[in-house]
Amino acid sequence: MHQIKIHRGARTRVLSLSAFVGISALALAGCSSGAASEGGGDKTLTVQVQSVQQPAFEYAAKIFEKENPGVTVEFQTVTEQQKSTTNTQIMASSNAPDIGLVPVNAQPYFDLVKADALEPLDDLWADADLESRYGDTIAGALKWNDTPYLVLFDTTYYNVVFYNKDAFAEAGITAPVNHQIASNDELYDIVSKLDTSGYDGLAVGGAAGYQLAWLQDAQLQANAPDALKDYLVSWQPGAEPKEKYDDPAFTDSLQQIAEWNDNNVFQEGMAGAAGDQAQAAFAAGDAAMLLGGVWIPSVLGDVDFEYDWLLLPGAGDEPTLPSLYAGDTLAVPKTSKNIDLAKKFLAVYSSDDVQKFAAENVGSLPAVNTVAASDVPGLGPVVQSVVEFTNTVGFGLGWTGSLPGAIGQSFLDPHIQQLVSGQTTAEQIGQAEQDAFDAWKSQNK
Repeated sequence: MHQIKIHRGARTRVLSLSAFVGISALALAGCSSGAASEGGGDKTLTVQVQSVQQPAFEYAAKIFEKENPGVTVEFQTVTEQQKSTTNTQIMASSNAPDIGLVPVNAQPYFDLVKADALEPLDDLWADADLESRYGDTIAGALKWNDTPYLVLFDTTYYNVVFYNKDAFAEAGITAPVNHQIASNDELYDIVSKLDTSGYDGLAVGGAAGYQLAWLQDAQLQANAPDALKDYLVSWQPGAEPKEKYDDPAFTDSLQQIAEWNDNNVFQEGMAGAAGDQAQAAFAAGDAAMLLGGVWIPSVLGDVDFEYDWLLLPGAGDEPTLPSLYAGDTLAVPKTSKNIDLAKKFLAVYSSDDVQKFAAENVGSLPAVNTVAASDVPGLGPVVQSVVEFTNTVGFGLGWTGSLPGAIGQSFLDPHIQQLVSGQTTAEQIGQAEQDAFDAWKSQNK
């Protein structure tokens, strides 16, 4: 958030030199499978976790330890950057954890699966009925050549704009119909009225490394849905691309973001602002809108105003939709000494009980469709409203949340930062994206 946060800090997915250096080690690691353990008996199961998600993982661990006497769960904290870069080498080493954070759209996943270093999870998926509980779209996105190596532990919607209801009322702004700003003209009118009342417009972390690329995700869904369908799959080995990135289907959406910047939609200094700075500007009442996702209410805490949510316009006649991120995933390395126990833990985490607890206490949405948002009152009315909208109107699958970082978020976001800083054009970015895509395809046949 993606990248996405619940935390969702920058998902650094650049195809780094260290990733290439690690390929030979990965190949060797993939040749020797770790022993699959049976049952418990004074064992330690090591599980990677990010600190923001630890309450839910600890809750699952208590259930797991009760079901498996003699087994202790030990957590290894991993940063956002580590899980998307250097975790390739950690997961392939002899000291690998039993369960690792391997985002479906991060470089370690592609390196590990190509080196046959991850344990197939067909049996776990069958036992936990994950195929149907994820749904066809998500289940398909989590497989590699029809084989599941990953377990999804949450989902979230992003590209949701939260707005200060008090500021809107003070500026004489009527909330958009059905939460959707219908056009750029309506957006510019809102921003102009806010400016007159002393408020900045839309707070965005332009230097966060992921939020500018979020905007492109939503624009592609609104402006070029057919091209987006191709972009979501054309990167995969063996797929034949039908659409190009240097065509208007891609570059017109970039131009929309540049136009917003030219019309002062964003807060002053947006291109250099971190995500936390953008959030702080909204919480302090300086900016009247904030780009975020459904985790925002869980981290905003008490603020001195009421807020609701809205969606930005597309470049044409279609407004944007919330973007779905379903890439927070766990995997079991073949070097694990406790493969069976690892699968049991993943089954526990996938249970409705734990999924509901996680949604209540971490701010994510359930990964499985057997737990509805309406089953989790702790999500609050604003998040419930977003989810109800996606259930009735729809949502888009995030492009940058689905592609490897070398051609997705970590590649594109800095280019958009340059675009809003006047250092490049939409057409130049489209050509750079196409060149990066062509290089990826040539290296991943």
